[in-house]
Amino acid sequence: MANEKNLKKLSPKEAREYGAKGGKASGESRRRRKSLRESMNALLEMPISNQRDFNKAIKLGYSPEKTDNSIMIVIALYERAKTGDVSAIKELRGLIGEDSSKDEGQLEELIKGMQDV
Repeated sequence: MANEKNLKKLSPKEAREYGAKGGKASGESRRRRKSLRESMNALLEMPISNQRDFNKAIKLGYSPEKTDNSIMIVIALYERAKTGDVSAIKELRGLIGEDSSKDEGQLEELIKGMQDV
């Protein structure tokens, strides 16, 4: 390798110390991500607090018992996709399990069909 001259050789003790520091930092990072994920899930599971949003969800056919903030995100994503927003369409397709890389040719048909709705 051309870069070996620039590399510093670590003693086993130094390598162990750096490895321990990296492991501790990795664990802390994982704990932060887990905490953030739990907080977000708690927010998404909360009931809808805005009456207008709640009524919109009911009007679209969701049961009052199952309406929460995650439903409102799905509704907002759907409404953006209806206007032809390609990134929203791709995200919706990903949510329902359709891989957009398989059938890119059908994307235009999907956009046109959603705009007709």
